[in-house]
Amino acid sequence: MSCSTRKLVVLSFLLLCIPAASALPFSFLEPRSMAMGGAGVAVADAATAPLFNPAMLSLARYSDDFSLTLPTVGVYVRDPKDLLGSVDKFQTGNYVDSLQTAVTKLNAAITTATGTPNAGTIAAVGSNATIVASSLNTLSTQLDTLNNKPVSFDAGLSTVIGIPNKKFGIAFFANGAIASGGAFQYKDAALIAALSAQATCLATAAGNNDIAAINNCGTPIFDKTTLQSSVDLRGVMLSEIGMAFSREFYINRRRLALGISPKIIQAQLFDIPLGLNSPSLSNFNTGDYRALYSLPNFDLGVGINYRDGWRSGLVIKNVIPYFLDFKKAPLPGQPPVATGDILRLIPQTRAGISHTNRWSTVALDADLYRNDPVGLDNYTQYIALGGELNGWNWGQLRAGWRADLVNSARNIISLGVGFSPFGVHADVAVAGNEHEIGTSFQLGFRF
Repeated sequence: MSCSTRKLVVLSFLLLCIPAASALPFSFLEPRSMAMGGAGVAVADAATAPLFNPAMLSLARYSDDFSLTLPTVGVYVRDPKDLLGSVDKFQTGNYVDSLQTAVTKLNAAITTATGTPNAGTIAAVGSNATIVASSLNTLSTQLDTLNNKPVSFDAGLSTVIGIPNKKFGIAFFANGAIASGGAFQYKDAALIAALSAQATCLATAAGNNDIAAINNCGTPIFDKTTLQSSVDLRGVMLSEIGMAFSREFYINRRRLALGISPKIIQAQLFDIPLGLNSPSLSNFNTGDYRALYSLPNFDLGVGINYRDGWRSGLVIKNVIPYFLDFKKAPLPGQPPVATGDILRLIPQTRAGISHTNRWSTVALDADLYRNDPVGLDNYTQYIALGGELNGWNWGQLRAGWRADLVNSARNIISLGVGFSPFGVHADVAVAGNEHEIGTSFQLGFRF
C-alpha cells in the first residue's frame, strides 16, 4: 500500500468514526437535491459543492469554469397533527371571548342581586353562572384537543460563487438557515378548574335562593390576557460565511478529491412562548428570549471518481462540536440567563454514491448517525434516493424519495424540474407527504 493510499484510508476511517447529530437538516432545501430526495453528497456541482461536499469542486465537469447562484431559497413545514388548522378553528370558535363576555355578565348579575336581592335577580345569577360553567367546559375541551400538537418549520437562503478546478477549486458561500419546532402546551387547567368550581358554587347558591351563599362564593375574576397556554417555539437561526477549497489527486488510477470549507457561524438560539391571544414575535426582537453566539467551524469532504460514471462521496459538516445554551430573561428587559436546555451543534456525517451519464443521474445518500433536532421533534436518520433525466443540458426532470429510519411517517416523495439555456439555470422542487410540505427555488449562471 502506497503512502498516499494509507493516508486516504486513515482519513476515511477518521471521517466515519466521528459521531454525528445536527440541529438542522443536512441541506435538502436546495432544489436539485430536494427533488432527488435530499441526495447531494456525490452529485453536487460547483454551484452546490459548499452546501453538500466541498470536494466536488474538483470533480466537476470539464466544461464548468464558473458558477454564480443568486439565490437559493427553500422552505419546509411539518404539521403532523394539523396544529395550524386546529388553532385557526379555535380562534374562529371565539371560545375565549365568549367566556370573557359570560363572566362579565355574571359579575353584573351578582352586583345587581347583591344590591337588590329578589327571586328575579338571584335567578339571573344562576342562569349566568350556568352559562359560564358551560363556556369553561367548552374552552377546556378545546384547549385539551390542542395540547401537545407539534409543528416545525425550516427555511434556508444561500448564495455561492464557485470556480471549479482539478488542481485547486475554490468557492465563496453565504448561507442563512432557520430550524424551529414548537408544540402547544395547555397551561390553564388549574385556572379553569377554579373558575368552574366558583361558577358551580354560584349556580347552586342561586338555586337555593340564598344571597348569603352567593356572596360567600365570591365574584369570578377572569382576564383573557392572563391565559398561559401557548405554543412554545424553540429553534436556531444560523448564518454562515466561508470559503471552500478542493484539490484533486490520482491514487491507484482513480481521481480522488479532498475538500475543506472553513467558515464563521453566527448562531441565534430562541425559545419563545407564543401566547394564545397574543401570538407575537416581538419578544424575539427585544432579545428577552435569544442567545447569540459567533463560532468558527469547518466542513470536510472526500469524493472519488470510478469508471463508467460511478462516484462516491463522504462529508462531515461542522467538524468542531459546540454545546450552546438556550436563554431567557427572568423578567422583560433583564439579561437572559441559561434555561438548562442545550443545542448540540456537533458533526453530521453523510455518505453518498452516484452514477451519471450523458442523459441521466442516479444518487443515493445516507446519514451515518441519528440527527438530534433543535425543536420539539423526534430524532431523524435519512436515506435519500433520487434520479434526474437530462435533455441535452437544456432541461432536467427529477424525482426522489426520502426515508427516515427512525420514523416512517417522515418518508416523503419529491419532484422537480430544471431549465438551463445558454448558461442560465433555474430550478424548482417540491417535496412532502400528507403531514409536511417543502419547496425550493434556485436561479444561477454557469459557464
